[in-house]
Amino acid sequence: MKIKYSRKLLKPGFNLFQIKILTIAVLLISSSCDDFIDIAPEDRIDANAFFSNPDELLFALNGVYAQQRNIYGNLDHFNLIEARSDNAGQNQEDQKERVETDTYEETPGNLLMLNVWTRNYVLINNANTVIARAPDVPTENQVEQELVDRAVGEAKFLRAMSYFTLVNMFGGLPLRTEPTTDFDNASIPRSSEADIYDRIIMDLTDASNILPESYDGGPFNEIGRATKYAALALLGKVQLQNGNPSAASTALQSVIGKYSLLADYSAIHAAGNDNTAESIFEVSFNPSNQTGLGMNNAFIPASVASELGIVAGGTALLPTFPTMDITTIYEDGDLRADVSFTAYTGGNAPYYISKYMDLDAAGDGSDINMVVLRYADVLLMKAEADGESAASYELINQVRRRAFGQDPSTPDPGIDIDASTPGTFIEKVMLERRRELVFESQRWLDLRRLPESEALNIINSHMSDEYTDVPTVDAKRLIYPIPQQEIDVSGGIVEQNP
Repeated sequence: MKIKYSRKLLKPGFNLFQIKILTIAVLLISSSCDDFIDIAPEDRIDANAFFSNPDELLFALNGVYAQQRNIYGNLDHFNLIEARSDNAGQNQEDQKERVETDTYEETPGNLLMLNVWTRNYVLINNANTVIARAPDVPTENQVEQELVDRAVGEAKFLRAMSYFTLVNMFGGLPLRTEPTTDFDNASIPRSSEADIYDRIIMDLTDASNILPESYDGGPFNEIGRATKYAALALLGKVQLQNGNPSAASTALQSVIGKYSLLADYSAIHAAGNDNTAESIFEVSFNPSNQTGLGMNNAFIPASVASELGIVAGGTALLPTFPTMDITTIYEDGDLRADVSFTAYTGGNAPYYISKYMDLDAAGDGSDINMVVLRYADVLLMKAEADGESAASYELINQVRRRAFGQDPSTPDPGIDIDASTPGTFIEKVMLERRRELVFESQRWLDLRRLPESEALNIINSHMSDEYTDVPTVDAKRLIYPIPQQEIDVSGGIVEQNP
């Protein structure tokens, strides 16, 4: 069914806060993972503070992890990346800012863009503080020095993640690698996309050389933090996005065999099933610490939440929902479809996103971590980076076999694809990525890797199929405008996209 596109949009129900992101000088201190640092530290640490020992530095690092919850647990991030693609649609009678990002008509004053920009630069500034202060932290032995070095590696990994998000959304950016502590000389011009990618690659390379392969537990040494393989997996993704498949393949090869696909696709995002054998890096949410995931509430119709007894779930009108197209791309027997979306009646859309369901969710949100990097993604990226070959098809087929409930390592002629399967190799890779990673904020990055004309054809086909009376999307809309407030605060030093 098509959704009628209307220009009589609801006014937003909140005010635009005047944010001067470059002056943020504090680290929010809270636990970043379910399993580490239950001790409640001080509320905040000044960015100029002197960390007297490695433990204090690691407490500060927790503030960087905590900021990831504000990014990945917020519907703005999902709307600007996943709902921007052909996987999800928006309620066209919803708030103006949301509708504009869905129909490629956003203006520089769009509040969602400002929120995503701000939250990522808060994280970057907090990471910069950890990196800048680490050399001055006194250590008494090699173990303490390793903790300090590890904190720097983690901060660089987290900083790289935010820069990767921003460069794919906005293009060139102000490149900040030092903490901003006051207004003096706070404004800097945008660096090129190439320079941003160089910094991301440098950070991830440094992180992969510093971080441990895994964590065994214990104070400040817990499962859930960034690892060497998380840095290499993200480096592979970055290199692939940056048009360097050979470098991507090298980084991803280091991760192959270090993780495994879960037998049950539905277990990947199941409530309480954190840091599994398939998960490489995830953003942690924990309702017992009053940091439960709340974004998924907006995916569930209120009527369904009531029927299922989900106290924290449900909205009368879904702000975002699966497109009709995404519901048609799965083969018979593919178990991923029923996990990812569910049909219902009586709402403003025929399907709702069911991938992130917590039947026990109450007032403090859901016990579901947002898995940002997982092994199936690595297998599919490696296949894409290497190009068409028997080995690449085997990587794809491992993912496909699990999708049909079979052993990923056992060939199955009824499931496996090969060179004789219709379509080009990249079409087959992209289709499998779309099926496997739907609603995981990967599709927009995938579309941007395609040739510009092909990406625009997919986007415009999606727009005309899903809505009526929508404008045609052109190439300049493949990146967002820089938030106007950033330009205003900089006095024009930061220039707008075309």
